[in-house]
Order: sequence, then C-alpha cells, then structure tokens
Amino acid sequence: MSPPATAPRPPRPITVTVAFWLQLAVVLVLLGLAALTVAEAVHFDGQIDRAVRLVPDADPDEVAGERQGNVAMTLVLGVPAVLLAVWLAATAVPVRRGVNVARVLVFVASGGQLLVCFAQCCSGGFLVPALTMPDIGDEPSPDWDEWETSTFFDTLYSGTDPWDDLFFPAAGLGVLTVLALSATVVLLLALPPANRWFVPPTENEALPGPAWVMPVPAYAPTGYGYPTAPLVPGFLPPNQPLPPGYLICPDPAAHLTPGAPGTSPGPTGPPVAPPDDLPDHLR
Repeated sequence: MSPPATAPRPPRPITVTVAFWLQLAVVLVLLGLAALTVAEAVHFDGQIDRAVRLVPDADPDEVAGERQGNVAMTLVLGVPAVLLAVWLAATAVPVRRGVNVARVLVFVASGGQLLVCFAQCCSGGFLVPALTMPDIGDEPSPDWDEWETSTFFDTLYSGTDPWDDLFFPAAGLGVLTVLALSATVVLLLALPPANRWFVPPTENEALPGPAWVMPVPAYAPTGYGYPTAPLVPGFLPPNQPLPPGYLICPDPAAHLTPGAPGTSPGPTGPPVAPPDDLPDHLR
C-alpha cells in the first residue's frame, strides 16, 4: 500500500526562521561557555603553580588533588556545553528545511539542557553542607583541622582574584541566556503555524469533501446487453442506445412555463391537435 500523498507545503513561517537564528545564537553561547571554562581551568592551574612556588614544602597529595579537581570540574562543565552545541548546530539547517525529526531532536536537546543544569546545580549544592558542616563532638576531625591549617591551601585561596570576579558572573549570565534562548526556540517551533509546516496534512485532510453527497443510482439492466451507466436526470451518455421502456417526450417545450426566466415566449395561437398516427399512450 502506498503512503498517503501529502498536500503541498506552505511557505516557511517566520517563526521557524526566527527559531533557526536563535538556535545558532544558542550554539555560539554554548561554545563561549566552554571556552570560558577552559580559560578558568588554565588560570586556576597557574594559581596552583604560584602557590607551589610560594610554599616549597607543600604536600604533593594536596597539589595533585587540586589539579585533578580542576580538570574534573572543567570536564563536568565544558563537555556537556560542547556536546549540546554540536547537537544544536547539526540540527539547525534541517530545522530550517522543515525536517520534523530535527525539530524533535531540538526538543530533546532543550530538555537535556535543563537536566544538565539541574544536575550541575545539585552537584554544587551537595558541597555546601560539606563546607559548612560543624564539628561533631568536642574534638574536630583531624583531616578537617589539617585542611584548615594547611599553608598550601591558605596561600592558594587567600586574597582576591580579579579573574574570579569576572568568571562567575559571566558564566551565570551565559547559562541563563542559553536557557532563555532554548525555551524561546522550543516555543516558536511548537506554535501551530510551525507545526502545520513541519507536519503537513494529507490530501484527504487538506481538501475536505462536502458534508453530504447525494447518492447516484446506477442503471444495470439485465437481459438486454446494455452497459451500466449512471442515471443523472436530464443526461444520457453519448452514443448510448435507449433501453426498453425509456420514454422521450415528443414536445419538451410543453413542460416549460411560458414567460419564465430563461425561456422563450410560447406560441400565442390556439393549441395544435396531436397527429392521428400518434400512439394512445403518448396522447
């Protein structure tokens, strides 16, 4: 069975064009966030080197832990941003062409952004109780006390860094921009004009028939050899022999009302008698 034919696609709505450009803007912002994350990792690694130079007897485990944490945080923040940027960039052109699968993938990517942001916020929130946890008992934990009195950590996190004052506001503003633009793209692609353009109706749906159609009976005589023909009042197919019993009025003008619109005036003289050789059933 062949698939149902679709109606001709209307011109691309303006909402789809605007969504296409906003989707490219989301890609650029995501790539900017990934680049900003890498720059922060490089800067923090330089801060670790500075603290090691100022504290030559720093614990190697502490230094290695800071470097590993720096790399892990960069991967957690940067890799999802790059993957989402590639995903949206690959579906931007198909969305502009009207591919419905690409639109569904954009919806999936927008939902993935919400999940990633939620997971990152939760992972950051889990660290707050650990940083603000009070000491249990009369004596503090040896590991916690050692971390607080470490000269390496005091040197690494002491003072103010102008770069951090710029990085965190810029990263937060970028994340909010991505979420706002993604929500706008989803809304524009889900509006009825865009939905009709991505999923055009079939020909049966696009051209609805009349609510009621008068049935046309078919003439199917038996025993006379006449082909089947539709019986339409006042119409007989050309070169069609008359079936038996099909009567033709010899004077069709007699059925017209004189003076009616669209008719010629009838005769004004006295009525004419029928000829003598006319059969009785036609008199």
